[in-house]
Amino acid sequence: MEQEQSQGEAKGRKGLYKGWRIVIISGLFHAMFGGFYHTGLSVYFLPLIRTFEVSRTKMSFAFAVRSLEGGAEGPIAGYLVDRIGPRYIVFAGVIVGGVGFILLGLTQSFLTFLLVFLGVLAVGFSLPFHGLMATINFWFRRRLGTAMSLATTGSAIGGFLVTPIIAWIVLDYSWRTAAILSGAMLLLIGLPLAFLVRVPVGDEAASEERRGGGAPGDPGRGGMAQPSGRTDGARPTTFDGDFTVKEAVHTPVFWTLALAIGLRLMAQSALTVHFVPMLVSRGVGEGTAAILVSVAALVRLPAVIVGGLLADRWSRSKVSAMAMVLGIAAAGYITFGPAGLLTGIVFAILFAGAESCNTITWALVGEFFGRRNFATLRGIVTMLQSAMSFIGPIVAGFVYDSTKSYRIAFLAIAVTYVVAAILYWTMRAPEVPKRADEATGVTAPAAVEQ
Repeated sequence: MEQEQSQGEAKGRKGLYKGWRIVIISGLFHAMFGGFYHTGLSVYFLPLIRTFEVSRTKMSFAFAVRSLEGGAEGPIAGYLVDRIGPRYIVFAGVIVGGVGFILLGLTQSFLTFLLVFLGVLAVGFSLPFHGLMATINFWFRRRLGTAMSLATTGSAIGGFLVTPIIAWIVLDYSWRTAAILSGAMLLLIGLPLAFLVRVPVGDEAASEERRGGGAPGDPGRGGMAQPSGRTDGARPTTFDGDFTVKEAVHTPVFWTLALAIGLRLMAQSALTVHFVPMLVSRGVGEGTAAILVSVAALVRLPAVIVGGLLADRWSRSKVSAMAMVLGIAAAGYITFGPAGLLTGIVFAILFAGAESCNTITWALVGEFFGRRNFATLRGIVTMLQSAMSFIGPIVAGFVYDSTKSYRIAFLAIAVTYVVAAILYWTMRAPEVPKRADEATGVTAPAAVEQ
């Protein structure tokens, strides 16, 4: 009997770890979010300007405020994920995002566009990321960077497969048609997928511990798996590998990481929002520029996978720094390279490489500070990085409206990437907090598994 049980257990260990199913589900979500929204919205920029007859600065403001709004809701969304579970947050985001796209296609004035774009659509596409990243962080530790990177390759796949279809609908029919269809597809596909998002429970966690992947401990309230120690937010008496929120925000590296992520996304948001108009300003046709959006997404696919694997085997912070170097090269080449298609292609490839570290930088939050308060800490970082992301597109739009050129904006983006690269390269893990045992008064530091 014992032999049969041991054989059954060994067989179970060889099967596909259920955490990878969560990675696949997250990848499907990222494919929709990338194709419809994050990458797809780039092709809306110029048609929206023509429809509502506004300047690039005003439209840049609208695109930038969505990042600021996502930061404002970040701490709240993160707290809710940690307390009630990620599934509900993902489910709510899909509903709000799908309805937001449909309403966007029905707007008839710039004011109503702003209300729907910022009050509904941006909220809907910000919420699910908190839930999805927190879920993966609960399933993985040693291969956290790989898992998060594989999940976000869906964004690259969606950008390559879905965004060209969106661009075709926008340019050949109308952006309104594209928005309504995007909303309908998100609801149709996203709602069933949201029910599959879950954290490990019971033997699922134990089985991964035996595999050496580092899944969390026993299930806690609301279906959330909780690490050892107290789960009510109070300070545990021994260090279990998870920083409390108070401990994390009192470490210098937390704010260094937040600043580095903010600088990276400030540069990235400027290039993403203005991707098509920037290439048009360098002699690339609007239709060709829209195709290059999908080319960048295609290149990002292998770059994200390689970056995740390298980060888990070497250093997540240093891999992030290397990606920033590619961002510097992208901004430099589009500034000084020859006008025309070649510059557009080179820029798309280099920019894709710079974006490959997106999830690696978020994995650093889990690596440095653990699982229990990951979503809350990610929300706090999001608040800062969103404020910085807000600046990038507006400055780029203002520079163009004032000078009829993006050159100054390109140079400022390059400098931003330089500072971010330095911060990532010099970043070190925080010291283990010392906690006084309430019963004995003895401080009890412990090593953190990285």
